[in-house]
Amino acid sequence: MTHGFYAKEVIGPDDVTFSTVWLLAGFLAFGIVAVVYNAWLVKKSEEPRFKQGCILALSATVYLGLFSYGFIWALVHAIVNSQR
Repeated sequence: MTHGFYAKEVIGPDDVTFSTVWLLAGFLAFGIVAVVYNAWLVKKSEEPRFKQGCILALSATVYLGLFSYGFIWALVHAIVNSQR
């Protein structure tokens, strides 16, 4: 077994899926930190205008996180299905 043969066996759609799992894990970790921080700011803030801004940031973080997760999930499945 030569090195070239081994490389052909290792590199494939599974590697794309594996790297995407790490990408999704990064999005999830960032999203959890952002949501917790924004929720803490909402709880801590006393000025109504600042509190509204924090609620808006919290909502935007959750929305963009869900959108990004759905987009990447669909992209991975499209890549895997196109290689079949």
